[in-house]
Amino acid sequence: MGLSFLLTATKAAVFVLLSRISQLLVTILFGPSNSDKKSNGVLCYDVLCDWKFFALQGGDPSLFTLKFTGVKDLTWLDRDDVTLYHVTEKEFFFVRSKSGVDIHDAGKHPFLYVVKHDTAAEVGTVAREVIVDYLRGSGRMDRDGSNISILHNIGRCGSTLVTSMVSKTKQCHVLSEPIALMDVVNILTNKERAITRDAVEYFHLLKEVLVLLTPDPDKKYFIKTHSQIIYLLPLFHQVMPGMKEAYMHRAMRPTVTSMLRAFSDMGPFWIMEKIFIPQMPKNVQKLWLENRVAEFGNSIIIMTLANIHLYLNETKDRNDMKSFSYESLVADKYAFCKSLFQELGIGVEHVDLALTAMEKDSQKNSVISKAKTGASKVEVTEEALEWGKTIGRTLGVEMDGHDYRISNIQHSWNSQT
Repeated sequence: MGLSFLLTATKAAVFVLLSRISQLLVTILFGPSNSDKKSNGVLCYDVLCDWKFFALQGGDPSLFTLKFTGVKDLTWLDRDDVTLYHVTEKEFFFVRSKSGVDIHDAGKHPFLYVVKHDTAAEVGTVAREVIVDYLRGSGRMDRDGSNISILHNIGRCGSTLVTSMVSKTKQCHVLSEPIALMDVVNILTNKERAITRDAVEYFHLLKEVLVLLTPDPDKKYFIKTHSQIIYLLPLFHQVMPGMKEAYMHRAMRPTVTSMLRAFSDMGPFWIMEKIFIPQMPKNVQKLWLENRVAEFGNSIIIMTLANIHLYLNETKDRNDMKSFSYESLVADKYAFCKSLFQELGIGVEHVDLALTAMEKDSQKNSVISKAKTGASKVEVTEEALEWGKTIGRTLGVEMDGHDYRISNIQHSWNSQT
């Protein structure tokens, strides 16, 4: 693994250097003028080069080589092939995809941030204050989210498969892991403030992102989130009280084993720790520092526990959020899918079609799947699981059985599935 990582790191360094040099030269030659930058429109750039190696890094537009082409009217944002891509506290970035690409086909494109990166033809940037005025002027900020369903998840739990099922029906616009929501997580977790229901200073940012991701109030949207999006759970229901929310999970042993197999070749532990741990809420970061074990399996466990902890806390006084497990999907595929569709407002006549998504690997086109090598033999240790069981009790998470199932999550669909 050491040689493989060294070659990967060298390749990455070369790509970064070339990208930065290319972008610098293009910016000098074709960059927007100061008067353009002060525009109330969209600053538009043609994509000259796509550094695909970095697609998993998310929506950072600096990973493209861009040529400035002019300022367009804000109505450019209303095009069907334009989607919110990346968010900062001061600027929003949008991507226009190449013609003929259905970014909502989750069976073909399991992750939105990857397909948007791979198919980008044009990038548009808009100052956040301009976006806010635009949304308020159009009345879009008045929506309650009743046309949106969100699937929160523990990660490696079958949520991508479920998303592919929903996509098969063509009854919803599917957004699988939009990076813009992950951007909001990163903004919040980089602050000292805890993520609680009274974090009102972030209500507007989250709602702006949700409105821009789901622009048509007359269409149904299904959003499958990154597992870390659960950290925003205290805000979602307040921002858009009409949204349907569900949570999918899996026993700890297969979850951590699957993550180890998927990510173990992506670099040494200390690099992964610098990527994932800082995304956790501050109180869980503190718990990690107090009980840190320098192993990849332990870091995955603490991140998973942070996810479950947030879910358990948020649902103590809520009964409108459904939860279900990968195990219930496996136990009765048809009944599971039927119950899910009833919740989403999709007719049961689409169940048989949806189940055909289970005939193939729902992530076979993903970067993660293609990157797998001999990592299939990696397993989580009993010591790590017992460590997690102890830490879990500190966070109010109970586990039992050989697979370390989460025993105090109420499986609200069990009676139906």
